[in-house]
Amino acid sequence: MVECQKCLDPTSLGLFLVAVVSFPLAILQLVGYPSGEYAVPTVDFFKLLGIMIIGVAVLAYRSDSNFGFVVFALVGAAVTMTGFGMGPWENITFALVFILAIIWSIFAKTPKTLSCILVTTALIFLTVGLSVLVEGEYWHWIIGIVALFNFLFNVYLAYALALENKLPII
Repeated sequence: MVECQKCLDPTSLGLFLVAVVSFPLAILQLVGYPSGEYAVPTVDFFKLLGIMIIGVAVLAYRSDSNFGFVVFALVGAAVTMTGFGMGPWENITFALVFILAIIWSIFAKTPKTLSCILVTTALIFLTVGLSVLVEGEYWHWIIGIVALFNFLFNVYLAYALALENKLPII
């Protein structure tokens, strides 16, 4: 067995898990089912991934990452609550809290990609909430495009952090 001298940062795992949530949401909103119906992943999918992301928040806390702890706890809570049938105003509330996290991210001088992830995360919850309150056939396109960007930003930053200086952390 190999002993590690430094604590493993759970951020890459958390980012990959958020990417796993974003990708099927994007695909189902952009492409839909062969029947032409647009949908979201199953409620169990959101519940399980949300709980796993909350687990990453705990690991971030144990790694003394205050920002990682708070953001992953918020994302995990929001994804889990999505699985439990969160309503439009709860989605909008999470969007507003993610906007506050964006401000914190800017003040903390985190990588710009992380701020972009927070922007797309806020937009996902905002558009999902508004899609219920403001009817329209276009919401699935907006949600899908934003979720796709969220997926891409998460995968990029996860790789950049995991590869330790082999890919620039922007």
